[in-house]
Amino acid sequence: MGVKYEIKNGVLTAHINPEHDLEDIQEVAKIVENHGEVILIRVDMHRCSYIQSRFLAGLVSVKKLAMVRKITIELLNVNDHITQVLQSTNLQKLFVLKDDYSSYPLEALCEKFYDTEKAAIVSEYLSANYDDDIKNKLIEIIHAGNPLLVEYALLTMGRAQDYDNIEIYRKELEANEASVKAAAILVLGWVGDTQSKERLYSYLTSKEINVPEAAAASIALLSDDTDSEKLAKYLRDEDARIRVVAIYALSLINDTKAFEYLAEAIKEEKEEQVRIQLAKKIALFKDERAGRILLELLDDGSIPLREAAASGLARKNNGEFTDILVDKVADNDNWVGFFAAKSLAGIEDERVIKKLEGFYDSVEQNVKLAIIEVLGKCKGVDAAFLLSKIEDENEDIRKEALNSLSLMHAPVALTAAMKLYNTDNSWLVRYKAVNIILEQKPLGYDTLLRARLKDETNKYILEHIIGEIGE
Repeated sequence: MGVKYEIKNGVLTAHINPEHDLEDIQEVAKIVENHGEVILIRVDMHRCSYIQSRFLAGLVSVKKLAMVRKITIELLNVNDHITQVLQSTNLQKLFVLKDDYSSYPLEALCEKFYDTEKAAIVSEYLSANYDDDIKNKLIEIIHAGNPLLVEYALLTMGRAQDYDNIEIYRKELEANEASVKAAAILVLGWVGDTQSKERLYSYLTSKEINVPEAAAASIALLSDDTDSEKLAKYLRDEDARIRVVAIYALSLINDTKAFEYLAEAIKEEKEEQVRIQLAKKIALFKDERAGRILLELLDDGSIPLREAAASGLARKNNGEFTDILVDKVADNDNWVGFFAAKSLAGIEDERVIKKLEGFYDSVEQNVKLAIIEVLGKCKGVDAAFLLSKIEDENEDIRKEALNSLSLMHAPVALTAAMKLYNTDNSWLVRYKAVNIILEQKPLGYDTLLRARLKDETNKYILEHIIGEIGE
């Protein structure tokens, strides 16, 4: 029957039929031999549930041919079983594995809504390629009533901004399953259904999982000048969860009224978890008073609250609180120190830089990592300090030091990378070193990295090298 394939712009895509997979893969090799314009081979295996040793042998033959021609080969839509076979035979590192949803028929794509790991990605793909066929199939799924499929059908239609079927979404507000109800609420917000906004308020106090949060998000999307005041009353609700939902909604509206309601609430709120949420959401406002509120919270008796405040200041610091924050780097609470250090990224004050370097040996590892990361973003940092951390026994420290060197001292980073890309025992460090080499492209870098392919065992590094320079 012959393998189904197409060649477009030098890319050969072959679709393997499991009923004659061996013949198909053998034919792929012949096609490559006869078409000198092929620069990339893509073997689509979405229909294959398993493979036999003879097919593997044929795949390896294609791989050898590709290597001679310096062609990259990708395996598309490989299922978990076949991936395990490739791993067990140590063949996975020879190929780049990718998903390509354009290969699947619509029915098969919708079946992937059952796969919790891929459902959201498939939904995004379908919404990006939305047409009448997809729309009609999703409506059919909704009418069939399987809750898991209905949830993602709704979300897909909402992502595609299908306003014409708004009555379907409104009807699903009465669904028995919380997941479907939450999806319908979100979609009504996405498509801008202001007529349903008042109805959504009734879901803010729901006890169902994710429903109040969905209502808060959609009310914020549909909000006008009156909604902050309407939501503020929920900040005094007896149920802490409802207070948190109101905080979330007000932070999304993010106007002056919303800020003032939250600023007042943090003075009155007694429950720690709610105060933490208040601190996190106040940090999202551009109001200049937000920084002052967070700064005061750094001295609160609650450790988690101090950490939340420090985290918020890390995003907001514009130099106003530098002197206070640099001293907080050495705080007894290492997470306060971590976020205080992060807030100083980009600082050019030599005095502050020296303080950070001076704190390094006395702080916990997470703060050390933050200091190294921050110094990589500060002009005037001495390369010697960062270079000394390349020898640290902790792989995260080594990787972060290498990264910071690459940001501020590229030539020094390249020298270090050339020593580490094939010697460090951590694949994270080797990956970073390879990345620096690929970015700076020293003379003969491609030959160097192709030689590394023979001994490298980490699939991410192999894929990175092959993806950039081929084999």
